[in-house]
Amino acid sequence: MVTLKRNFFLVVSFFVTPQVMTYPDFNDFFSRSIIGGTTEYEVISDNHVRSYTNSGNSVFVTTDTFDVLDKNTASWQWKVLIPLEANERLRRNHDFAARIIFCKSDGILPTQKRCLNYVWTDSVEKGTVWVNPWNSKQINIALRDSQDGVDTWKEEKINLVEDFKKYLNIDIKKIWGWGVITDADNTRQIASAEYKDFNFQ
Repeated sequence: MVTLKRNFFLVVSFFVTPQVMTYPDFNDFFSRSIIGGTTEYEVISDNHVRSYTNSGNSVFVTTDTFDVLDKNTASWQWKVLIPLEANERLRRNHDFAARIIFCKSDGILPTQKRCLNYVWTDSVEKGTVWVNPWNSKQINIALRDSQDGVDTWKEEKINLVEDFKKYLNIDIKKIWGWGVITDADNTRQIASAEYKDFNFQ
């Protein structure tokens, strides 16, 4: 009888408790230079990476897909170690010490991707949403700004399905690649950040 009750509890828990996907393993990510110099990414643990760049621009990314109909909520922690001084609204200053990008693909070409960038800004006030001045198919969403301090962990939680519908007016079923970016190729400055504890549920 005790075993039966225990099995029943496990079955009920499976369906009632949200299933959390601990992801990613940053050891499986790769760095890809977008333009100009590079950004260094140091994997501290499976789910913790530190970035550093001196006028570079590389994305630390995975091309793995995952279904957002089941796992639509993303959460993580991040902090800026070396901030930028820039007006990120301007094309010539469009860099971020910390950025997380999620993309939906409409084809095999890079220009066929539509993406959301969750960014930590210097001069743009958090809560601001604007079109990427380099790519009209990408939207910037400022979750943090300079008022949130340096070397201070902040936790975020977003709904990917709701945000893709709200900001890009598309119904998304899968994420076709995502990553973290620290870039300073436009401002020619030094920037550094850390990202950790990504979960999807």
